[in-house]
Amino acid sequence: MVPNRYIPSLWKRKILQQSSASCANIILRHCYHTIHVHSGINSGHKIDYVRGWAYQQLFLEQRLAVKRNIQSISEETASFGSNGIRTDDDCNTADRDRILLLEHHHVYTLGRGANEDNLTFLDSVENGMELRKKLSRKSRGVESCRLESSRMVWTPNLSIQEQVDSFNPPSAVYAPNGVPIYRIERGGEVTYHGPSQLVVYPLLDLSSGHFKKDLHWYLRCIEEVLIRALHEYGIDGVRDDINTGVWVGQKKIAAIGLSSARWITTHGFALNVDPDLNMFDTSVITPCGIQGRGVTSIANEISSKPTPTLQEIAGVVLDKFGEVFESTLQPSEHLM
Repeated sequence: MVPNRYIPSLWKRKILQQSSASCANIILRHCYHTIHVHSGINSGHKIDYVRGWAYQQLFLEQRLAVKRNIQSISEETASFGSNGIRTDDDCNTADRDRILLLEHHHVYTLGRGANEDNLTFLDSVENGMELRKKLSRKSRGVESCRLESSRMVWTPNLSIQEQVDSFNPPSAVYAPNGVPIYRIERGGEVTYHGPSQLVVYPLLDLSSGHFKKDLHWYLRCIEEVLIRALHEYGIDGVRDDINTGVWVGQKKIAAIGLSSARWITTHGFALNVDPDLNMFDTSVITPCGIQGRGVTSIANEISSKPTPTLQEIAGVVLDKFGEVFESTLQPSEHLM
């Protein structure tokens, strides 16, 4: 068993050196269940939000298709099912829990039921009403800037990467600072993602027996992962009785927005390492729809010390994720 204190550095090494085959067999804490980790944060690489969303949706749709296929096949059926999906190794590859580690370019996103009023700039621009219509929670189709699952259909004979590359997203609305805005299908209000922010998307089957079939339990576990990770840097992260996420005093340091389909989770959490906090300016958005509360970052909270890199933070977060969810974390394909 690898000592706990060495795990972050091992993960950092794996993230930085994807070609290191020896790291593929590293056994992390708690060998109860395997979660496959796909990293997209190597060498400062950033992934557009739309691509990150597409990866999530395709992994989800692939897994749901495999589950439907398995259910429809009797024990006597041979290797292939009715949808061209293998029932042996290919199913094992598709039907697995995953974590996607990403760093995005600048973007604002609205949750499925988020109020457009929390895009405060809309009241001060000439075409505010037109933009509101496009951003409305009721808006659908080509006139909408909504990223919805109906736009993304998994195709069995194409790789996930090929399908991400060919995805044609809807046109975005742009804030006055040039940042694109999309409405998506997670819970929560408006939030920001961007450089120097660690974004983590766990795709876990809560009905598999390894976890609890309970989204409230899952949310609290995510908060616990973040609280433990922050503790490693001497930061006292806490829960809020009313609002989700993790807080330092009155300021939010990590946002959480979740979704699920047939108990398979999507979306996840964003931890502010050292982002440009001006992107949370209330003249543009009301972060998470919460007035009178600020936003902070790890860099802000440990300003007298060197700020850890995104890769270092990712190693700690993965370590704590393995602890809280009692799982082995195994490096998997790199995301591009």
